Amino acid sequence: MSSPRRVARHQTAKNQATLVPPFVVALGASLLLLACSGGSSKTAAFTLPGGSPYGRVVPGCLVVVCDDNYPPYSFLDPEGRPEGIVPDQWKAWSAITGVPADVRPMPWSRAIATFEAGGADVLDTVFETPPRERIYDFTRAYATLSVPVFIHRGISGISRLSDLRGFRIAAKDGDAAIDQLKAGGASDIVTYPSYEAIIRDAAAQNVKVFTIDKPPALYFLYKYGIEKDFRIAFELSGGQFHRAVLKGHPSTLALVELGFEAIPARMIASIDERWMGHRIDEWVDFKLIASIGSVVLLAFILLLVLAWTLRRRVALATADLRDKVLQLEMSESRTKAALADKNVLLKEVHHRVKNNMQVMSSLIELATYDLHDEADRHLFRETQERIRAMAQLHELLYASDDLSSIDAGEYIDAVVAELAYGHGYPEIESVTGHGKLDIDHAVPLGLVANELVLNAIKYAYADGRHGPIRVTFAKAGQVFTLEVRDEGGGFPPGLDPFTCQSMGLTLVRSLAGQLKASLGFEGPPGLVATLGFEVAPDIEVAPDPHE
Repeated sequence: MSSPRRVARHQTAKNQATLVPPFVVALGASLLLLACSGGSSKTAAFTLPGGSPYGRVVPGCLVVVCDDNYPPYSFLDPEGRPEGIVPDQWKAWSAITGVPADVRPMPWSRAIATFEAGGADVLDTVFETPPRERIYDFTRAYATLSVPVFIHRGISGISRLSDLRGFRIAAKDGDAAIDQLKAGGASDIVTYPSYEAIIRDAAAQNVKVFTIDKPPALYFLYKYGIEKDFRIAFELSGGQFHRAVLKGHPSTLALVELGFEAIPARMIASIDERWMGHRIDEWVDFKLIASIGSVVLLAFILLLVLAWTLRRRVALATADLRDKVLQLEMSESRTKAALADKNVLLKEVHHRVKNNMQVMSSLIELATYDLHDEADRHLFRETQERIRAMAQLHELLYASDDLSSIDAGEYIDAVVAELAYGHGYPEIESVTGHGKLDIDHAVPLGLVANELVLNAIKYAYADGRHGPIRVTFAKAGQVFTLEVRDEGGGFPPGLDPFTCQSMGLTLVRSLAGQLKASLGFEGPPGLVATLGFEVAPDIEVAPDPHE
């Protein structure tokens, strides 16, 4: 707090300042800014209203004090030179106005004392509080900051300010957060000269509860390797960074404001980006993605060409057989032989399609070795599982005497067994009935089952735990129903499975539309995903021997 003498001195200065009409002050500051921006880059003594040279501390130069331990905004490099967003913004301000700015970072309590004693023209990195409003004039805010209360991971039961009573709390000397702590009933407050000093004591296990503004807190917690030892209990009311001048100096305030308003927004953004960096997920290795995409695309094209060639051969063979049956009325033995040839050819088609899918899966597996991002590897593994689900269908067709349809229950069992084995998840229970389906319905059904079961394996139970997953498939008349049930936590709050843009749910919705099926989700508790669709009786499938 300021002494009564200091407050009185500021009040006198304020009374004297009111003798100058406001429009004269604004006009003088505007003329000064124009003169500064049009002058040479050398230090010059600009004149303010009243004829006094600009700069109370150093004529012709603006002296700025700020915190020296507030990364990334203001701190000192190993040689003791100012670094960070604040010094760079003042350099830009000087380039715009032509007025030199002498930025002097120092311990925060000393910066406040120096400024209030008249040793600086401007105080930067300051929060606006009621006590300071009595003696400071503030610029507009230029940064909004959160002020968390950090607690050691071994402490619990602290969720609001009143819970801190009885705890010793570390804070920086002169910090605005101290007033909030005292107002909330905290009395045992230990002050430190800097944020880094607090973190050093926290690393030495001497501090268990402390409040530090979030940007420097994260910086120092990671610097000293104790980010996992502390948690955020709650946040105080926070604050905003301003620049301040002592009351009675409106021309200085106007010059500071006008100078920063004249700095282009792209220059401010460039300074912020330099010290705050880019988001990691903004960087994408397009060359790697293009290479992998080219390999997958080439494999897909080859598969399409091969499938088209084989289908063409099948079509030609079938047409030839029909012509022979109709035109030559071959004997039954020759007709059966021709049909047997057809079946062998179709079996070969399914066998080769399955083998080619295995080749695709292997190519994708090889491509993952060049990936360094676990998220990208995860996407490629999911693609492999979808390919394996389709390969299961061709495997069943290859082993079946009926090449036009399969037992959907056996297909679902095979898909579930593959996922359970691949993910080491024996808790999956598969309860399936029997029902014949043609290939056009079986493929999307198998992919939907793959996605729903995979979603339950990955997300139903938190922290990698296992729990029961039940897969049910049944047929009633021409209606087929697939149900995947778990006892986990359900979808996260706010997630709508019918609008979510994730790969898995988007694929499920698309395949449900292809089947003209109803799709439903229930829970919590747990999650029940249900797919129901009807197969028209005019679709030719072999009779189901189980019916």
